[in-house]
Amino acid sequence: MGVLTRRPSRRGSHLGFTLIELLVTVSIVAILVTLALPPMRNLIQTQHVKTGASDLQTSLLFARSEALKRAADVEVVPVANDWKGGWNVQLADGTVLRTQSALNSQLAAMAVAAGTKVTYRSDGHVSAAPAAVTVRIALNPNVTARCVAVDLSGRPTVIVDTDGNPANGCN
Repeated sequence: MGVLTRRPSRRGSHLGFTLIELLVTVSIVAILVTLALPPMRNLIQTQHVKTGASDLQTSLLFARSEALKRAADVEVVPVANDWKGGWNVQLADGTVLRTQSALNSQLAAMAVAAGTKVTYRSDGHVSAAPAAVTVRIALNPNVTARCVAVDLSGRPTVIVDTDGNPANGCN
């Protein structure tokens, strides 16, 4: 006598996802993205602020170093009277040593008066401490501003805004 064997039925096996499972998964992903997007935007904008302040600080340190090395005055000059538009590190005769391209477009303008520049003397000091440059996001007050300040010794420092009000600088 033969043994009866049953064939597996095709009804019980599933291949793929049902429409309901797919819709639930897409809904969960959409909710997670909606919750994560604002903090991610703030994180990215915070990085733009940090990068802008760091780039300016690095250029000021470079200018100070070049002034000491060359025993000559070295200037850091904003392009078009706005630090946001970039700047040049140059000798007093106009010879450009380094150029910084424009900073991120989400940053607020960092306009200065015409002719403003930071000049490092041959001893690495500045003759007058320039006003601090505030780097902040234009339309998002939730992102902490940073200021780049230069003391009379010529040392540039990045200061974090502790009071959350970039209008008064970094206090």
